[in-house]
Amino acid sequence: MLDWKRLVGTLAPTLGAALGGPLAGAAVKAIADSVLGQQDASEADLAAVVMQGLSPEQVVALREADNDFKLRMKSLDIDVVRINNATELAYVEDVGKARQAHAGDRGVFWLGIAVLVTFAVLMGVVLVGCFYLLTGQLKADPAVAAMVAGMIGTVVGYIAANAQQVTSYFFGSSRGSNEKTNLLAGSVEASIKQLGART
Repeated sequence: MLDWKRLVGTLAPTLGAALGGPLAGAAVKAIADSVLGQQDASEADLAAVVMQGLSPEQVVALREADNDFKLRMKSLDIDVVRINNATELAYVEDVGKARQAHAGDRGVFWLGIAVLVTFAVLMGVVLVGCFYLLTGQLKADPAVAAMVAGMIGTVVGYIAANAQQVTSYFFGSSRGSNEKTNLLAGSVEASIKQLGART
């Protein structure tokens, strides 16, 4: 699945770079203002519009916003790439210190195993439930299916985030994995809603 932030980065490199660091909020406002005409649009709204495809007018507005953002950052003596690199370095150092602090602690290992097993069991149950919905063996009212999908999506997102933290701790990771976890939770919720609507 293509990430909407990467698409923005190809059209507006400065705003795209800012989306990956602590200046993301300012970048989202600038993108929302240029593409949707409203600064308070959510990331989900932006993602939907960008993934559907921008009109030529929106592309021009986005590029102008990128240039304005670049000039504003330059006038404030802010180097977006340097800030993102410093943030990533601080994240890596924090992870390294946490690993050193808990090296050899068997309790951390077994807690990690428990989280991963819970995630595997939960995903198995969700997949079996989806199979039953798809094959018609389980009938559900669309309104109830939508409500349950929201709850299941939330739980899957929570457990997936913890499983991602466990794997990050033991095998290493990047901050971009957090976004993938959120996408997983959202896609599970959307899939269940679509399946419920078919029955």
